[in-house]
Amino acid sequence: MLTEEKNQLLTEVGPNKPMGQYLRRYWHPIAGESEFNDESIKPIRILGEDLVLYKDLSGKYGLVNRKCPHRGADMSYGFVEKDGIRCSYHGWQFNGSGQCIHQPFEEICDESGKLKSTTHIKSYPIKAKAGLLWAYMGPDPIPELPDWDLFNIKNGFKQAVFAHLPCNWFQCQENSIDPIHFEWTHNNLS
Repeated sequence: MLTEEKNQLLTEVGPNKPMGQYLRRYWHPIAGESEFNDESIKPIRILGEDLVLYKDLSGKYGLVNRKCPHRGADMSYGFVEKDGIRCSYHGWQFNGSGQCIHQPFEEICDESGKLKSTTHIKSYPIKAKAGLLWAYMGPDPIPELPDWDLFNIKNGFKQAVFAHLPCNWFQCQENSIDPIHFEWTHNNLS
């Protein structure tokens, strides 16, 4: 049995937590490419962060903080454009790397462009592989996304199933390797 301290160490995955820093050094599947056939924006929560995944009009994917750095508006209500996502509140536009590339009205007052050039939204790189969208949320250098044989099967059946689970990823993994729970609990309940 884990102590409360060890349990917290393993299950708290925010950006400043030890397990969060560890898990951010790997690519994570966060959505299916087919989810963006009809929709262009999807709010997600991963590793304790609220983010927005989007596909812009040029077909590139982006993953940015859910709150606009200007006034905290929810970017999941934003508009996708040819190069990025635009906040629905004041129209600030950000590209896939999080750089602000357009600020209506502020550009009239700030002819130097200093405000725009210093404005960023937190963003993470996205790669599409095997029908999935993968995010890397860790420090540089960014590792290569593995190219496992499974990703390259030509004449096989592939299916990705997504489910929202209101718990920590580690708790799911811990239970999946517990062979006694299933036999004991489910045999004794019937």
